Amino acid sequence: MNKAYKVFEHIKLGGLILSGSTIFIMMLFIVADVILRNLLNASLLGSYEITQYFLMPLAFFPGLAFAYSSGIMPRIEMFVVKLKTRHQHNIFMMLLVLELILFLLLTFYGLQYALIGTQETLGFSMKGTIISYYPILYFVPLGFLLLSIEILFLIIKNAHTKEPTLSVNKNSQY
Repeated sequence: MNKAYKVFEHIKLGGLILSGSTIFIMMLFIVADVILRNLLNASLLGSYEITQYFLMPLAFFPGLAFAYSSGIMPRIEMFVVKLKTRHQHNIFMMLLVLELILFLLLTFYGLQYALIGTQETLGFSMKGTIISYYPILYFVPLGFLLLSIEILFLIIKNAHTKEPTLSVNKNSQY
């Protein structure tokens, strides 16, 4: 499991790099648009649509699994730390299984939406041409799939340990 998780960590890092570089591009894009509007009374063509349909999904979904594994997302852990270790372990496992089911459903329905978007070739109009954005829709289920894989690794680790944990790396026995 340790080797599989190391490979998965590289995939998560790739998602983080994609998200971070997209945020940087979005920042440059918005700054350029603001400067053009204020200095030249002009704006970048389709800046709102490009940000909405291309940059926002690429900024959020590829880095979702990395954010979850870093512990930055709120968790129920603070409510159950006062319980006995056995009860904590059971509650953590139930919550992880529930999260896995929910994120797998989001993966499934996100993929269905992306496939429908591909079939209908979703796009937006910019200066008389249609710009297709349906390929970006596949990053939504991909982000939720990576998050589901992270949770699956947590379930496996918690199944092999007596003390509950919400991190695959800490106190790793593999």
